[in-house]
Amino acid sequence: MGQYYKVVNTTKKQVMIPHSFGSGAKLMEFSSDQMSIMQGLAILLADGNGRGGGDLRSENPIVGSWAGDNIVVAGDYADEGNFVDDTTKNLYQVSETYEDISFKVIECLCDDGWWKQQYYDEWKARNFEDWNEERQQFKENLFGKNGSKMKTPTYA
Repeated sequence: MGQYYKVVNTTKKQVMIPHSFGSGAKLMEFSSDQMSIMQGLAILLADGNGRGGGDLRSENPIVGSWAGDNIVVAGDYADEGNFVDDTTKNLYQVSETYEDISFKVIECLCDDGWWKQQYYDEWKARNFEDWNEERQQFKENLFGKNGSKMKTPTYA
């Protein structure tokens, strides 16, 4: 097997799950994906977004919302008692009660036309089917059943 990870904000008690982004949950799987949770983490930590070329053009308040917070890439084999009050559990376990903001972050990333098109094209290449039911529902809500609501994005 291997160790599975998720990105946890211990300050806000929020979490992002690699599988929500379509990435594997092992450290080297999600840390090297092109369109993955790491892009999500970057926009959450961004300070000063929207002031220069190459920034995410989004007014979504989630951008930069983790800047300055305590962030941990928490593994399910991590030591108990680290970053948590309960010394019988590890952060990976405790974060099960935290707010999962993965799809909020993906929705924000879709404010970028290129990113949204790539996300859509990946789904379309799989005949509008996703093995993850929650992600499938999210994509149908975002793009419509079989992509019926997807419009060609405009680029600045």
